[in-house]
Amino acid sequence: MTSGAMMKNSSESAFADLRPVAVDEMADDAFARRRDADLSRAMSAAPGKAARSRRPMLLVAGLAAGAVAVGGAVVLNDGGDTGPVAVQGPSDVLDARSVLLASAQKAAQASATTGRYWYDRERITARVGVLAKKGTKNRSRTPLPFTAYTVHTQEHWLARDKGDPTRSVVGIDREDRFATPADKAAWQRMGSPELEPWSRKRKVNDYREPMRLTIGNKQVTFAELAKLPGNAAGLEAELRRRYTADVKDPKDPLNGTFAQYVWVIAQDLLAGPVPPAVRGALYQVLAKQRGLRTGGRVKDQQGRPGVAILMAAEKGSRHVSGAYLAESRLIVSPDTGELLAYEARAVGGALLLSVVHEDSGWTRKPGARP
Repeated sequence: MTSGAMMKNSSESAFADLRPVAVDEMADDAFARRRDADLSRAMSAAPGKAARSRRPMLLVAGLAAGAVAVGGAVVLNDGGDTGPVAVQGPSDVLDARSVLLASAQKAAQASATTGRYWYDRERITARVGVLAKKGTKNRSRTPLPFTAYTVHTQEHWLARDKGDPTRSVVGIDREDRFATPADKAAWQRMGSPELEPWSRKRKVNDYREPMRLTIGNKQVTFAELAKLPGNAAGLEAELRRRYTADVKDPKDPLNGTFAQYVWVIAQDLLAGPVPPAVRGALYQVLAKQRGLRTGGRVKDQQGRPGVAILMAAEKGSRHVSGAYLAESRLIVSPDTGELLAYEARAVGGALLLSVVHEDSGWTRKPGARP
C-alpha cells in the first residue's frame, strides 16, 4: 500500500541515500514493484512522452513500502492459463456511480479502530518485462518471446509513531507462472533465465527511520491522514486544495486532471490507514468523477467476487513489458465497502499487474496481525 504525486514515475527517487539493514536488497524488490505499478498507472502519458503519473505512496524510511468483458475478468489460475471467469449476476444493471456509493455507505459503517502499526498483506502478480542478468544489476530490455508472471506476497507493519521500527517482509511464496505451456517452453529454450521482479527468497527488513507518507507532492503524517475530512464535501475541498498546489508547484508541477488525481489516491487510501468515515467520503468523491465505468461482476486473482470500476488508459501508454495499456481497474465489494484489488490490463484484456489486498488493519507490534 503506498501514496505520492501522480503523473510522475518516482521509483528511482524513492530509494536514494539510505542504507539500513538489507536496504539494497529491499530496494530492488520495492523498485521492481514500483516500476511496474507506476508504469501501469501512467494513464495520462501522451504517446512518445515519459510517464508523469505515480500512485500515492507511503514511503517506508524513504523506500516504497512497496479480455475485458462485461460480467467477466481474466484471471491467472494456478496452472498459469488465463481465461474469462464470469460471476453470476446481471452486470448490465450496474453502473460505476451506484457501486461506489453503495461501497461508500458500507465503508463508513465499519468500526473505527487504531493502533501503533498499520498492517497490510498483498498478493502481487506482475507480468515480466525484463530478465535479471546474473552477477550484475543490469537488466535486459529486449522484448521477451514469452508471456510470464512473477507472483509473491508481501507484508508491512508501518509504524504510526516516530521511534517505532517499521517492518517489511517480501518474497513470500514467490512463484513464476506462464500464460500457456508454449510460453513456458519458450522460456526453457532460453535456458530458464531468472524472471523479474522480486527476489526468490523471503526477506525480513526492519527500519528505524521515521515513517514518511505523501499525498500528491506533499508529505503527511499518520495523524494528518486521520484528520482528513470524513464527509464528501470537505474531503473534496481538501483534495482540490492539494491538487491545485501540486499543479502550481514550481519545482515539480503535477500533470493530469483532478479525476485522475482522485483515482490514483483511491488505489491506496481505500485500503489504507484512514478512518472509516474518510474511506466512505473518498468513495463518494470518486463517484462524482467522470471517465469511470463498470466492468461488471468479476473475481480478483484470489477468486473473491466483486465489481470492477474501470478507468481507460491514454492511447499509446505502455507497460514495462512492452504491452499497450487499455485500462486500470479497482475491484470493490459493494456489500462490505472493501477495496479487494487493483489491476492494470492490456489491450485485449491480458493482465499486466494485480495487487490483491488480502488483509489490513491496525495492530500492536510487528509480527502481529489484526
